[in-house]
Amino acid sequence: MGDAGQVILQLERYLADGREEITEVMARDLIDQLRAKSRPEVVDQVHLVKALRLLVDVLLVRGKAKDASKEIKRLHRARRRLEATVRRGDASLLERLTPASEDHLRAMRVRAALGHASAARSALAKAESTRPGQLRGAVEAVEALGDAAGLGKMLTRIATAAGPVVQGAEGAVVVPPTAEDQAVEAERLMAALDRCGGGPLREDLAQQHRAIVDAEAAASARLQAAIESLQPVVDYHEYG
Repeated sequence: MGDAGQVILQLERYLADGREEITEVMARDLIDQLRAKSRPEVVDQVHLVKALRLLVDVLLVRGKAKDASKEIKRLHRARRRLEATVRRGDASLLERLTPASEDHLRAMRVRAALGHASAARSALAKAESTRPGQLRGAVEAVEALGDAAGLGKMLTRIATAAGPVVQGAEGAVVVPPTAEDQAVEAERLMAALDRCGGGPLREDLAQQHRAIVDAEAAASARLQAAIESLQPVVDYHEYG
């Protein structure tokens, strides 16, 4: 199949382009080749972990949650072996690896797709303990399963720790300071909280959101007024 690193890049493009079937077939082939190596090097282990992540992702997209459940276990094992290998060689390089929380979130999505609320909550809890601030993951879990297995309480706790609503590049968002990549649109977060009964946090977020929307509307009005003030009262071109 050629260089594994290049194949993985190709698979990422295929998946982004919606070519799920060929992504799955090629990912499985690559995984089989990498697992067949009797003495895999560190780079082989890295490629195996990446290929397994791609396979889990594409299986979820294709609605094959049971298959994804098998592969997520293999992914956890492969990642732990990789971490152990890196730790023995140079522990300082561990921080360059993709955080384990990403794989725990994958496990949460797999369990949620299967309707296993307790297992999904456990996976989300592992992600949160590994890297606090898994707000988007908590929202995804509630969107899939509602308030089952105490997911609502977990979402409320994570959202409370995440802080206030702020103005982002594309609207009002809540951004966990410990995991900025887990930022969630304020309206999406409020909708998830509504599924869990709302509560004081929901109302607080709604007030913050309204304040940001009102401030943005006022700023737009001021800008429009300033633009209009620059327009000449008389069109001098009419007088040639």
